[in-house]
Amino acid sequence: MRIRRHVPMSALLVAAVLGLAGCGELFLNRTASLGGGTAGSRGTVRILFLNNTPYRAVFTYGSYDQTDEFHQPDFAQYRLHDSLRNLDGDSQSSLGPGEPGSLITCARVFSIGSPEVLRLVRENRADATIREEAMVDGVEFFQIGGVDGTDAEAEPVSMGSAPPFEALLGVDFPCGALLIIRFEFDDLGPDPFRIDFELVPAESER
Repeated sequence: MRIRRHVPMSALLVAAVLGLAGCGELFLNRTASLGGGTAGSRGTVRILFLNNTPYRAVFTYGSYDQTDEFHQPDFAQYRLHDSLRNLDGDSQSSLGPGEPGSLITCARVFSIGSPEVLRLVRENRADATIREEAMVDGVEFFQIGGVDGTDAEAEPVSMGSAPPFEALLGVDFPCGALLIIRFEFDDLGPDPFRIDFELVPAESER
């Protein structure tokens, strides 16, 4: 699993004080604020997906606390057949008010298709509507319209996957931030596609 890190200088200093980068990341992640305005409450994180491939992206994403076996992830899915929740090639998701999945509850981990978030969704979100087609490792990409994209009646064709992605609260992002997720071709890696990550802090006007 490849994760692009955007670690602030303060995080690097704390990690240096603690001696080992791994211990520093663990400390930062476990002690970072969950962003709520009152005790026990949580803030949110905005998510923007940019699909820079020509194929429909199918996946499950969400946030969870990795130390809580009973945590109920806040999650959403981009699906293969549901036209209201598709992320087609060369398109992006919406950040508009009320757009499903553009705002998720802050938790210790933000994940796209990792085994842990998929497990917690299955075990702890029996109340939710889960589309099995989107319960895939990482992100799976499909050619719509058959092999050449011209046959509207043809079944979608899988073009390969990007590996799962995870980012850590307090290390990669704070609550209140905008996470920009890009899906790209990966000509140099072992997988045909990759997931790139960019952070826009809450105080930014971007």
